[in-house]
Amino acid sequence: MSDLRSVFVDEGVLDINYIPPKLLHRNEEKRLLEHFFDYLLSAPYEMSQRAIIVGGVGTGKTALAQLFGRELLEKAKKRRVKVRYIHVNCRELRGSLFMILRRVVKIMRPDFPERGYAANELMEMLMQLLAEEDMQLLLTLDEVDSLIETEGTDALYTLTRVQEGSSEESRRLSLLCITKDINILRKLDKSTLSSLQRSLIQLKEYSSPQLSSILLSRAEAAFRKEAIPLEVIDFISELATQEHGDARYAIDLLWRAGKYADLEMSRQINVNHVRKAVPSVFPTLKEEYINHLNLHELYVLLAISRFFKSKNLPNASTGEVELLYKVVCEEYGEKPRGHTQFWKYLNQLKGFDAVNIKMDSSSQGRTQLISLTKIPAEDLEKEVLRLIEQK
Repeated sequence: MSDLRSVFVDEGVLDINYIPPKLLHRNEEKRLLEHFFDYLLSAPYEMSQRAIIVGGVGTGKTALAQLFGRELLEKAKKRRVKVRYIHVNCRELRGSLFMILRRVVKIMRPDFPERGYAANELMEMLMQLLAEEDMQLLLTLDEVDSLIETEGTDALYTLTRVQEGSSEESRRLSLLCITKDINILRKLDKSTLSSLQRSLIQLKEYSSPQLSSILLSRAEAAFRKEAIPLEVIDFISELATQEHGDARYAIDLLWRAGKYADLEMSRQINVNHVRKAVPSVFPTLKEEYINHLNLHELYVLLAISRFFKSKNLPNASTGEVELLYKVVCEEYGEKPRGHTQFWKYLNQLKGFDAVNIKMDSSSQGRTQLISLTKIPAEDLEKEVLRLIEQK
């Protein structure tokens, strides 16, 4: 489509991975982060800090951390202090401490071999690299709940205690954890929990006026002048407010409404374009979450969608879903994984708001009840099928 017909001038500012130069309505929280980690610049190597950001979906947790990390590096460069900021998504890395450490070491040393090391060896290698480069590292563990669910309390304990008892005086590793569910912290041992809770930042849901100002800021950079009226911005904000102040949902709606305007060759986005966009944007099924799933996890998700598509029931048992998973595997010519691995796939899906998984209190075994919330089974099936074809 010719640019002369498009309402867009820069779609990139509406991308889910875009970090704006200024994060609206999070100044106080950013100042807290600066206060917590000020020692990295003012008193290098003297201490290690652990902090945690907690907030619901679309409250700006990741953007806040990445903007802070970017500014931290700029300040460190001006002061000639050696600091690295590395941001990893634990769910993307299967909640595995080994995979997380391997990713961090590879970022620091790109020629580092992919295999041949255990997690404890990678931990030692990381600390050795930091010492060799005389570097401080602020490691951000996004969706840390996946790490806790997979590895239990040991992984975070290792990361928070790696420098204790060392004869080396320099303290080089600090942690920033991000989670949407503060209850996950209850699984930690008391000492690890205590060190995190001392520096906790809790993000509240965005209000409708706050969402309007966020959308207006993005719209001014993304669209041609006068391409979107203020009443359309407010309309989208109201819809996102109903979804717990989810800014990502709002921004995605804004982008898709622009796409519908382009399809109609309209010079201006209107509320009907927004209404057309709503069915294709599910606030509970974020693209960045579902894209982290491997093929067999997608097969399990497809099995769940097909169960609820065919049966008007509130819950499915693990056994019922596992049977359908095997049918899906047969459909795609894949050998189904064993029961233990199937359980691991289900645990990966616990990070999705669209799927609720809980233990069956009436069962004496390990049966879990699976329910589908806030998204039609037919729409989930279509989205999962699309992703399977892509992979």
